[in-house]
Amino acid sequence: MNNSTQSVIEQDFERIKSGVHECDRVTGGGFFPGSVTLFGGSPGVGKSTLALQIAENVPGAMYFSGEESKSQVQNRLSRLKKDNTRKLNIFSTHSLEDIITTIITHKPPFAVVDSIQMIGSETSSFGTITQIRENAEQLIKCAKSTGTALLVIGHITKADELAGPKILEHLVDTVLKLEGERDTELRLLRGLKNRFGSTLELGVFRMTRDGLEELENPAKLLLEGRLPDSHGSAICMVRDGVRQFPVEMQALLSKTNFGTPRRTTHGMDMSRLHLLLAVIGKFTPRSCDQFDAYINTIGGLKVKDHGSDLAVIGAVLSSRLEMPIPEGVILMGEVGLSGEVRQVSSVSERVSEAARLGFTSTIIPKSSAKISVPKRFMVTEISRVQEILPQVFGQ
Repeated sequence: MNNSTQSVIEQDFERIKSGVHECDRVTGGGFFPGSVTLFGGSPGVGKSTLALQIAENVPGAMYFSGEESKSQVQNRLSRLKKDNTRKLNIFSTHSLEDIITTIITHKPPFAVVDSIQMIGSETSSFGTITQIRENAEQLIKCAKSTGTALLVIGHITKADELAGPKILEHLVDTVLKLEGERDTELRLLRGLKNRFGSTLELGVFRMTRDGLEELENPAKLLLEGRLPDSHGSAICMVRDGVRQFPVEMQALLSKTNFGTPRRTTHGMDMSRLHLLLAVIGKFTPRSCDQFDAYINTIGGLKVKDHGSDLAVIGAVLSSRLEMPIPEGVILMGEVGLSGEVRQVSSVSERVSEAARLGFTSTIIPKSSAKISVPKRFMVTEISRVQEILPQVFGQ
C-alpha cells in the first residue's frame, strides 16, 4: 500500500469531535464523516440546545433551522457561547433543496438539521410519513456524497418514540435520544443504535441557564439534599449501559382511608411495585395491604434495572417500621416471586463504585462467584427477602 492510499484511509476514518466529552463517549469517539445521526427527545428536554453547542464547537459547521428564525437561533447561541471568536453558520429554511444545495456547495464537516419534520420539498406536506422518509433518503445521499456528518433532530410521539416511519431509524447510521424530566436538571444521552460504536455508553448532563453542562460524576447531583437517618430512603447502585449510578429510592407508606390502598410510582414501573409489595406481604411479617404506598426515584431517573428491587423493598420496610437504613449502606439485588434475592450483573463494578463514592457496606445476593471487594468495605450476602429485617433493621 502506497503512502497516498494510506493517508486517504486514515483521513476517512478520522472522527469529528463534538467538543462535548459526554457526547463523544456515546457516539464512540465522535461523529463519523458522511454519517447521519437521528437525534430525538421530548419537547423542552434540550436537544436543540445540545445540537447547537456541538455545532458551535466544530469549525466550519452549519446549522439549518426549520423551526426558528436566524435571529432566534443567534439569540440562543449568544447565551450558550463561551468563545466569541468563532462564528457558526446559521440558516433558517424549510426547503430541503436549499439545505442539500448548500451542503454540496460548501461541504461542511458537520451540519445540524432542526428538524426533519419541519423541512421538505416545495410540493410536500410537512410531518407526513412520506415526506419524512423522502427527507431522510435525500439527506443520507447528500451526507454520503459530500462526507458531511449530519445530525438530524426528530420529534417524539406521545408514546415516547421517534416520530415518523420505523424505517427512518433503519436508514440512519446512529440514533441518539436525550432523556429527562423538564422540571429536573438531569439529562441522559443514550445511543439506541450506532453502526460505528457501542450502544452501552451513556452521557450525563445537567441543564443550566447556560445550556447543558457535562457531569463526569453525577453522584453529587443524584444524592444532593439527602437527609441522614431519614425513614423510607434506600440507596442502590443502578447500572445503565456500562455506567453505575447511586440512586435514592424513596418510599412513603401511610394508613389508607379507603378499602383499596393507593399505589403511586415516579421513576419506576408500577407493575414492579405491585410485585414487590406482594413479595413483602407473602414472605415478611410486615404486610402493606392496609397502607397507601408511594415510590419515588430522586433526580428524575427512570430506573429499569431490576437490581434496584432490594432497595425498593428496603425503603418500603423502612417507612413501614419508621426506622432508617443505616448510613453508608447500599442495597442491590433482584427479587423473585418466591422471595429469593437473585444475583445482578457487574456486582464487582457496582461495589467498587459504591466504595469510591464513600459508602462503607452493601447487602447483595448470595453467590458462589467471588467478587472484588475494596478494603474496609463490608459485604453482607442474603438469599431471601426476609433476611433484610435482621440484617438491616435488627428485627
